[in-house]
Amino acid sequence: MKVLIYNDKTGVRGGTETYVNSLKKELGLRGFQIERLTIDVREFSEFTRSRFPKIHKFRDGLFYKKTVATAIEKKLDEFAPDLIHINNNAYFTTTILKVAKQRNIPTVQTIHDYRLIPKEGENAVTSFVKKIRLNIVKKHVTHFIAPSYKFEKILHEYGIQNVTYIHHYIEVDQWLTDRKYTREKRILYIGRFEVEKGIYVLLDAWKRIVHTLPEYRLMFIGEGSEADNLNEKIRKSDIHSQTDVLPFVPQNEVKDYLYSSALIIVPSAYREMFGLIGLEAFACRIPLIASNVAGIPEWCIHEKTGLLVEVENSSELAAAIQRILSDPDLAKQLTEQAYTFLIEKHDKQKSLDIVEKVYLSLVKNTS
Repeated sequence: MKVLIYNDKTGVRGGTETYVNSLKKELGLRGFQIERLTIDVREFSEFTRSRFPKIHKFRDGLFYKKTVATAIEKKLDEFAPDLIHINNNAYFTTTILKVAKQRNIPTVQTIHDYRLIPKEGENAVTSFVKKIRLNIVKKHVTHFIAPSYKFEKILHEYGIQNVTYIHHYIEVDQWLTDRKYTREKRILYIGRFEVEKGIYVLLDAWKRIVHTLPEYRLMFIGEGSEADNLNEKIRKSDIHSQTDVLPFVPQNEVKDYLYSSALIIVPSAYREMFGLIGLEAFACRIPLIASNVAGIPEWCIHEKTGLLVEVENSSELAAAIQRILSDPDLAKQLTEQAYTFLIEKHDKQKSLDIVEKVYLSLVKNTS
């Protein structure tokens, strides 16, 4: 079977990119012919060059775009896929789906985030446009994949019944190590520097307890629109001597930090679809604290695989940090249980078996 994996972003360093890259490799090992198509928004849209980027983003997502269609059709002519697996088609939603339907090619779409689903607190225009795009997707996509039970339920609430839950996984072998590490007195945040990721909640929690943990350092690792603001807030505070901000680092360096630190925090205030950093932390046996929001509690099980705290509750987060750092037996218990959970519940081959079953079913029903 030939499968074209479509993704509309280039150079993304997050969970979607990890997912797409792994699918391409692993399904190839299973005998599928896999090729990837990325329509670079910088080339085909005024989105990144306009004074009004949202207008171009909405327009290109809602309306058929001939230049994009031509690029997609060229790839389809060359590769002739039996199925298209779509990931993050926010920029050219209508175009990719219309081309696929014209050619009677079944489509499966993994829903990675809320770019199709209205969120509480969004402005009316954004919510309205999302609903239109969601209706387009509901009408044209053959089948959906949800990486969390929470999001499967949300899709059902929006009238999408043709959806399969398929658990996310990580390449566990890539996160194991024979090196000897010493757990340094360091607390980690790894991810995007955005308000909705809870970086300032974590910063506030750290201010509450930093004086009680004089030997510890808090380290932010990542990139994002709030990088400069985050650095400035730290510089002007009395915690700057115990707080560091590092730019994005490659996976092998992330691995080193996970193995050599005492604790990792996932303080998201965003309705996370899943959060692969949790599984990566489990593989590296570092204790974890995370926000009780959306798909996160499906893997951060309170008092079993980590500690959960309420969203945007810096005092509760501060208390949880102190609790883990002061109780090595608890930290060891959580990491051991988290590793077992990772192996048993997020097995790579089981996930790929379901993906393969979905693919074969869609192609069979179309032929």
